[in-house]
Amino acid sequence: MIYRRVLFVYKITICGQKSTIKGQKQHDVIYYVNIQKISGEYMYRVAIVDDNDMDRSLIERLSDEYFRKKEYEYEIKTFERSERAIMELQEGGYYDVFLLDMDMPDKTGLQVAKEIRQYYNEPIIVYVTNHVEYAIQAFEVNAFRYIPKALLREKLPEAYDVLLPKIDALDQRAYIVDSIYGLEKILYRNIFYISKDGKYITIVHRNGESRVRTSLQKIYEELASKEFIFIDKSYIANIEHVTSCQRGELFMRSGDVLPISRPRYQEVRKAIADYWRGMR
Repeated sequence: MIYRRVLFVYKITICGQKSTIKGQKQHDVIYYVNIQKISGEYMYRVAIVDDNDMDRSLIERLSDEYFRKKEYEYEIKTFERSERAIMELQEGGYYDVFLLDMDMPDKTGLQVAKEIRQYYNEPIIVYVTNHVEYAIQAFEVNAFRYIPKALLREKLPEAYDVLLPKIDALDQRAYIVDSIYGLEKILYRNIFYISKDGKYITIVHRNGESRVRTSLQKIYEELASKEFIFIDKSYIANIEHVTSCQRGELFMRSGDVLPISRPRYQEVRKAIADYWRGMR
């Protein structure tokens, strides 16, 4: 995994897996679980899925060179097997761009794209492969671009030039957490749900959890957006990350199952149905 660290402030949770953070004036090795941006510009997250070691390393190196040259903040993670990437998405992981090989031992790139779409509304998928015969099929899963590996050095930077503005154009509304740890910016679209814990609330999002002393009603009023709904006196859910609603429970894309209070159940069902219909 590659990070580029510039002059921004992060909250780092320490654990056992090694990661390399490359900065303008340093190259450290730390142990990490989660790196949460407290301030600074948007971090682009790229996932590379390719079973060929040499190809995977080349794609990673060219991507690293591109983001360094542009002086963008970024994270790149590589996967030898698609099942590892999907497992990370199941656990709440998030990436802006997926660079997929088309032909892998466990499944095809087309199958992987369909699985990714279970966790994302509009993922940006770029196929980087030697199998040009799959080009037409790639666009059937709404792939952003199809790059032959022989043209990788030329075409990958061109693809980034076009797709990064599309990421920037996505919903950039954010909730600002002001706590003793400093300021933390959490994009609305990255919030799974919010729960009440005494005098505190916990925001569960793609980068982990953030805790702040405030009321659930106050944060609901500050968010002021139709995708956030009260499902219980102790929970606000982001409809965008709901996968199903059944038997008084809400199943979230994060893997969590939230209770819906009986008086709110029909109201919640209707709100979710209306939101989903509006997305078509």
